[in-house]
Amino acid sequence: MSATTRTIGMLLAVVAFALRAEPVLFHDHEHGLSFSSDGTALLAPSQLGMAEYRNGVWSEVSGSFLSFSGFSVTESAIYSSGHPPPDASLHNPLGLLKSIDGGRSWQSLALAGEANFHLLAAGYRSSAIYALNLRPNSAMSAPGLFVTLDEGKTWRRAAARGLAGKIEGLSAHPQQADTVAVATGRGLYLSRDAGESFVRLGGREPVTGVVFDPEGRRLRYARAATNQVVETTLEGREGRSLRVPALRKDYVTCLAQNPMDERVFAFATRRRDVYLTNDGGQSWRRIAIGEALEDLIEGAP
Repeated sequence: MSATTRTIGMLLAVVAFALRAEPVLFHDHEHGLSFSSDGTALLAPSQLGMAEYRNGVWSEVSGSFLSFSGFSVTESAIYSSGHPPPDASLHNPLGLLKSIDGGRSWQSLALAGEANFHLLAAGYRSSAIYALNLRPNSAMSAPGLFVTLDEGKTWRRAAARGLAGKIEGLSAHPQQADTVAVATGRGLYLSRDAGESFVRLGGREPVTGVVFDPEGRRLRYARAATNQVVETTLEGREGRSLRVPALRKDYVTCLAQNPMDERVFAFATRRRDVYLTNDGGQSWRRIAIGEALEDLIEGAP
């Protein structure tokens, strides 16, 4: 090993320590990014558990040793899905889960051992939980978009007429159980009849993430090609584009709205960086760094 190689290795080790100071966040966009029900923390689920950003510091949530998939926070609970740790005597996959203590403990609600919902959205104050199912199980005879109003006791498959493209994100209206927004590779879609039919809002540009504002009057969504976060009314009247930081060879994949303050907003990117604004998008702070270390390693001789 040459002196140059040893020096690069030492530098990479230092960089690794610096970049990994935050808990590991998530390996792709599907796990969700949500504020806590009281708006005091930003929650980031991952394959290795859950991290929270509170008072400017990241920490790991004790007890959340699940490999998370879909993830959504409501006024009174967190709903999720995923897999147990390898050595746990639990059903795998975990089906629909619920936590009422911020993710420190979990209750199995439905489809344990049968379903893993990679995308899941629950209304903040409504009773609706929407889930994207990928394969049949005892409650779902076919893949598709499903909704439950009783925490998984019964499910109804949405006809999803008018919906086109691969589903990339879901957002349930905070109060209206029948209203859900879907981000797909062919645009942004909205349903007001619990997923039976959808209308497209805006153009056909791929949309990678969507979220309602706290009152459910507007949507914010991420356009992949132009790397914009755009506001629109539920009638499709587009407003301003939020000023987001320049994302070199990266794009927004996941959006999170603080339920207590419309000005507080966060997004994650494909490379697992996380940005936070406290002033409605006028200024941003990068609060987590994702794959920069992998880029450095790949570029080393």
